[in-house]
Amino acid sequence: MVREKSDNSRAALSGQSVLMESMMHLNFWILAFVLWIVFSASSGIVHERSALSFLTQTETIPALPINTIIAVAILYLCLILLLSIRDEKGLTLAFKLCLETICVIWISELIGFSYTGMFLMVFADLIGNSMSRRDRTVAIIALGIFYLVLDSSVLNFWLKRISIDDYLIYYRTDYAGLIKGALNIGRLLNTFLFILYMLYQVRKHMNENERIMMLNKSLKEANKKLEEYSRSSALMAQTAERNRLAREIHDTIGHSLTGIVTGLDACLMMFDKDRDLVKTQLTAIAEVARTGMTDVRQSVKALRPDALEKLPLDEAIEKLIDEMGRSTGVNINYHCSEKLSDSFDENEEETIYRTIQESITNAISHGNASNINIDIKRSEDNQLTIDISDNGSGNTNPKKGFGLTHMEERLSMLGGSLHIDGNDGFTVRAQMPIRWGKEVKEQ
Repeated sequence: MVREKSDNSRAALSGQSVLMESMMHLNFWILAFVLWIVFSASSGIVHERSALSFLTQTETIPALPINTIIAVAILYLCLILLLSIRDEKGLTLAFKLCLETICVIWISELIGFSYTGMFLMVFADLIGNSMSRRDRTVAIIALGIFYLVLDSSVLNFWLKRISIDDYLIYYRTDYAGLIKGALNIGRLLNTFLFILYMLYQVRKHMNENERIMMLNKSLKEANKKLEEYSRSSALMAQTAERNRLAREIHDTIGHSLTGIVTGLDACLMMFDKDRDLVKTQLTAIAEVARTGMTDVRQSVKALRPDALEKLPLDEAIEKLIDEMGRSTGVNINYHCSEKLSDSFDENEEETIYRTIQESITNAISHGNASNINIDIKRSEDNQLTIDISDNGSGNTNPKKGFGLTHMEERLSMLGGSLHIDGNDGFTVRAQMPIRWGKEVKEQ
């Protein structure tokens, strides 16, 4: 719809240009016709030696026809050049309109105010340029007054110029009537073209108003959609924040409680057999509990795990594995072929850490695993691959619970993926593209 209105506006502008050019050509030929009559009548009067009779009737000495023709041609050329200047504003436009008016009045004076239709072109130029409503009103009133004065031949009453009616005395009555008729037809055609020009201007303004209304309507719809999007974004932000907090609490408290519960179960089994080992186990459990409490505080503050705040990623993972192994008695084998520290940004480091933490927790709490293998390497397609497998009970039809779901969300936000397999124990494979650090690239 908007494109259609724009096409209509361009068509209207093209029509205005054609009409203005048509008015310029028509006025040129009307002036040429008037000058031809003046030149022809003057030549005939001189040739027939009736100049004294002509001067007696007009009581005014006319200028040489050739001088009039040259002056009118120069002034009309100036008028055309002024009319061809477009998109002027302010004082520049006012000055241009004044010069056009002077050219029209001067031409009219040279031909005895016999034809004043050039003024309609000045009107058209005024209407076709953009200006304020107040300035346009003042300009229209001023030009209207000038046009009425010229067209009513009031100036000729004082200036006593020879009009075309005076030259028509030379011709026979029937020829004079034909000349007047042709001149009147030219005036009517000029007026008709001016009316068409005004209609195009009205159409342009109507199209512009419709376009503005369409834009306003589109703007209102866009604002409405923006408000809806803003509300939706706020709800999504709230949901994302709730999910983040839930994920953090699950990763911290769930991980710590799993280590504590498993360690306490082991203590109960060894309590009557080896109290020194129980004491060592309880010490490790206490350390896990303290770490869990610190992580909870950090999660509430929207910070990373405490281990990552204090240690490089490599050491944080090794500390995590050591604490879980000592507190639960589970054998955890860890192998990493890449240097992790100083190679990843914070989001990537936290995703790697949480993936390993959640996988260990699941293997112990859900799979009752006694042996866990962790292998981290860089694949050929420049992805970090984390393989975590255990000898637990497994699950032939595994379903992603809260922990695995959030693990997958973390990886997905970094363009990674998560694959699980519960046929032989339980296997987790996490992959994600990494912006490798300098140290890794140089290896």
